[in-house]
Amino acid sequence: MKNISKVLVISILVSGALALSLFPTSTAQAAAGFNSASALSLQDNSVLENMLVREKLTLSNQQSRLTLSHTVADETQVYINNQKSAGKDTSSLESALNEFNQSISQAEVANNSAASILAAPAGFDASGQVIDAVTARQTVRSAGQSLQQAHVTLTQATLELRLVIQTYRGE
Repeated sequence: MKNISKVLVISILVSGALALSLFPTSTAQAAAGFNSASALSLQDNSVLENMLVREKLTLSNQQSRLTLSHTVADETQVYINNQKSAGKDTSSLESALNEFNQSISQAEVANNSAASILAAPAGFDASGQVIDAVTARQTVRSAGQSLQQAHVTLTQATLELRLVIQTYRGE
């Protein structure tokens, strides 16, 4: 028990020293007129600018995933056609594929919403710099929500289609 207490005390002291070294404050900064509110504002703007870049990258990756989903749907249709030709009942596969295609359409709607938001992001200038933090924050939040909705819809649809195919194959 003593060893655990010593380890705990040492880790608290080390983390405190680390925090002080990472975030030093001095009276010299205060005397020089350092305004922590403006520093936080600049940091917040930097975070928003980074989030905009991240959301644009997520949009690009998700558009690739949507394209891949169409390929999966096409290949699944070929598989269904081959199974039908072999005289097998494919009604469960056809139903699952229809649901998958509907989910792709829903995901594309949400993805397109994010794309339109990110094409001309409100609160940012043409180079992606924050010009209005409140509006920029809302832009990033709205785009993120649309991207997340598309992602969840597509992920759920993919998992459901995979499960139906595995069940059909007897895996």
